Amino acid sequence: MPRCLAALLFLSLLSPLVLAKEADAGDAKRWVGNVFDTADAKARDREIARLAGWTLNEAGARDVRQHALGLQRKAPAKLPQLKEIHEGAYEYIYEVRSRGAKYTNFAMLDLPRGLTASTPVPLVLGLHSDLGTAWYELSGLRTCAREGAAGLRDCIVACPQALNRGNTADDPRENPPGDKEYFGWGPKQQGIDTVFNLLDELLEKFNVDRDRIYLTGVGMGGQACFELVQLRPSQFAAICVRDATPAFHLPGAKEGDLAQLRADRKLHEQKAEMPFATCFGATPVYWVHADGDRKFPTEWARAARDAMKAAEVPVNYREYEGFHGGGPTRLIAAAVNDCLKVTRNPSPALLIARNVIGEKDRDGNDRCYWLRVKSYKRLGAKADWPAKRYAGGLVKARIDRVSNTIVLESEEVNEVEILLHDDMLYLDREVNLLINGKASTCKPPVREVELIAQSTTDFRLSGEVYCAKLTIKLR
Repeated sequence: MPRCLAALLFLSLLSPLVLAKEADAGDAKRWVGNVFDTADAKARDREIARLAGWTLNEAGARDVRQHALGLQRKAPAKLPQLKEIHEGAYEYIYEVRSRGAKYTNFAMLDLPRGLTASTPVPLVLGLHSDLGTAWYELSGLRTCAREGAAGLRDCIVACPQALNRGNTADDPRENPPGDKEYFGWGPKQQGIDTVFNLLDELLEKFNVDRDRIYLTGVGMGGQACFELVQLRPSQFAAICVRDATPAFHLPGAKEGDLAQLRADRKLHEQKAEMPFATCFGATPVYWVHADGDRKFPTEWARAARDAMKAAEVPVNYREYEGFHGGGPTRLIAAAVNDCLKVTRNPSPALLIARNVIGEKDRDGNDRCYWLRVKSYKRLGAKADWPAKRYAGGLVKARIDRVSNTIVLESEEVNEVEILLHDDMLYLDREVNLLINGKASTCKPPVREVELIAQSTTDFRLSGEVYCAKLTIKLR
């Protein structure tokens, strides 16, 4: 019996060594490339599964990760041929695929001089207001370029037209369903997909710098910037909003109350809840707002600004004297230009995120850069729109390479997955954890070829690759 127990103990100690096989970096690069080039999703999953158990040392992981980032950011063979539509702007026709339907839509593009397929360039998406159009937004950004935002001239500037803009009433609840419905930029899925389908196509057709993608907009378009950056928190370098606030909720308000309060100029007297104002991860916010705004009340903007600053969200807030939509061009241009100076950090040290629940009719998000929410306590009443939309619980995460520490704070999130690479932590060392004030440690994470292949494919549009992961329980 003792011999049997000794043999079993020996085998149990040996089994990890048998299962874990260190891969040659050259072989691993070839495997990752094969996965990335496999178009069929099921075949790709099979290829990824075959890589289970293969590991890398630090030098190999760095080499393979750099190769994977190159695959994600490979330049297109050639640029698309576009037709000039109006005053030097180009027409970009694309298909919006949303909720089982397809819509033909267009965007107006300004392209930098000397644009080639070989050189990465920044991308700016400009979203018009509820009374605006694609051309109105593009011409406004052109004015900004002349008045101080010279960086715009080096960018692809793309301004989509909201689906069926101008054909129906502004409030989609007043319109019958169908092709003539006006979707704006959300929260309806068709409006969200109008922006994201365009972004995904431009990433495929042009050589876009993955670390310099920006959102800007005014009014409805500005509020959409706040919304969309929460749906893809790993995508954007910075946002620039004018005369808008994050999504708000009026407790006790009924359908139709919002329009009436605006008509009566009493909206600013209401106490609004903006529980998602801090959920922008590490995305800097450049914000211009009127001191007498009644459409998106100044009082709400100031409250959201203060909440962001308290949560360490990088926010640059500028106020001007006047009313909604009347901002001085030079002030707006200065904010846009400062926004364009930001280069995204794909591995930010501090993240603040709230899980966005995926439902049949909308995008969902459980990941913000290296942080993925795996299990959470659902918040609020299920019938309440904000509770359904952002129900996953807030989590604050910080990573410190010097002390090799991960700090996590949350009362609602039960479990998270931390995605890592060697520039974030020392992966050959024990990792220190501080979870809601309680200290502990965990073993060094394993660098997996399988994870590199998976993240190279899954995160190709945002340009991120990870080689190790930790699953951590918070409650």
